[in-house]
Amino acid sequence: MVRVFGIGLSLLTVLGLAASAHEGHDHGAPPPPVSASIAPRFDASSEAFELVGVLRDGKLIFHLDRFIGNSPVSDAEIEVETPAGPQKAKAVGGGSYQIEAPFAGKPGSHDLIVTVTSKGEIDMLTAALVVAPDEPGKAKPGATDLAQRLPDGAVFVPKPSQRILGLANLKVEHAAHPQVSILPGRIVPDPNASGVVQASVAGRLSAPPGGFKRLGTRVKAGDVLAIVQPAISAADLTAQAQQMRELDQQVSLVSRRLERFRQIAAGSVTRAQIEDTELELAGLQARRAAVETFQRQPERLLAPVDGVLAAANVIAGQMADPNATLFQIVDPARFWVEALSYAGVVAETGGSAVLPDGRVLRLAFEGAGLSDRNQAVPLHFSISSAEAGLRLGQLVSVHMVTGQAHEGLAVPRASVIRAANGAMLVYEQSNPERFVPREVRIEPLDAERMLVVYGLEAGRRIVTTGAELLHQVR
Repeated sequence: MVRVFGIGLSLLTVLGLAASAHEGHDHGAPPPPVSASIAPRFDASSEAFELVGVLRDGKLIFHLDRFIGNSPVSDAEIEVETPAGPQKAKAVGGGSYQIEAPFAGKPGSHDLIVTVTSKGEIDMLTAALVVAPDEPGKAKPGATDLAQRLPDGAVFVPKPSQRILGLANLKVEHAAHPQVSILPGRIVPDPNASGVVQASVAGRLSAPPGGFKRLGTRVKAGDVLAIVQPAISAADLTAQAQQMRELDQQVSLVSRRLERFRQIAAGSVTRAQIEDTELELAGLQARRAAVETFQRQPERLLAPVDGVLAAANVIAGQMADPNATLFQIVDPARFWVEALSYAGVVAETGGSAVLPDGRVLRLAFEGAGLSDRNQAVPLHFSISSAEAGLRLGQLVSVHMVTGQAHEGLAVPRASVIRAANGAMLVYEQSNPERFVPREVRIEPLDAERMLVVYGLEAGRRIVTTGAELLHQVR
């Protein structure tokens, strides 16, 4: 689809900076930059593209970006109608193009018509390049193009510097957004994909064949993780020895009785009596063997589930207490988040969680507790987005959607900057190379966005990436 836009002329001052003016994007003429070394330039914008032309060393360099997003356009064809005739710009990489500009050697205003073609889109941009006459004792324009803060607080950033800083923008629109409640939370294991290993009796630990497994090792259900040799006290040994002597005596008596039954003539003792005696003898011998091995057979500690060894508290020779947790096994792909709602707000909807390093986790609601924990309702969420590097007990901020709507402008959290006086700022890209700080009032929206409720108009382009670096320009 072909779209042609008529763009008003951008008048360039002696210092080289001008405003882009066109239908729907007229932001007014900004003040010139404070440096006299800025190269002569012009800019023009449409709903699709943003173009900046810079005169340097007899060549006119074009920087072409998308109007929304500020991403360089590297696959375009640019034709320029100059006072010296038409020229086709040569791509020099990174969204930059250039033509020879011998006509710019004369001071004055040079009208240009730039036709941009990219992926079926055609825009016609008109502008004027103003070249000031050289003045004795004054720095020659084009010596440097440095980012700098203007007297009104706006920031001038040349296009090459924008690409180094990775500046990107987003057009904000007014809408109703679900309100969220921010809760403290932590990473916990999924109860259906985790397990612990405990010793059932007190004993001394020893390593299985191959040694103790290292942390982070993947194990399977049934793998031997440790061996416990039961510890027997002196009192238990005495009782065991007494019980064994009693059983030995009973075995001897029953054995003699069975021998007499077998020696008596047939017919005096029934077959049933002999079989009963044999069964009684076998039972006594089994009890004798069980008592002998009781508390002497080592206990093998087995992995209850498949997963990764997350925690281990074992060392050879260590005395293990009964019910003490020696190993913890988890599945890193099936972590949960436990949040505490101190206000008692429970919304059976999803949400998101923010890690300390800024990463965002998508959450799905799993359930809420019916009993308070430290005067708060525990909430469980499963993590529906794949994220590596999570650890048990890691603290997060949970943003739970409450279902209530709140109107405003949604902006990424990275767009909001705290000024030295404590005010919250966002940077509006008013022109291709000019960024204006706007003081705003914000409210939390979710883990990735903030809600601007005052200080910003809908339809403005807000810096989304690199705002913190932009704020440091002086």
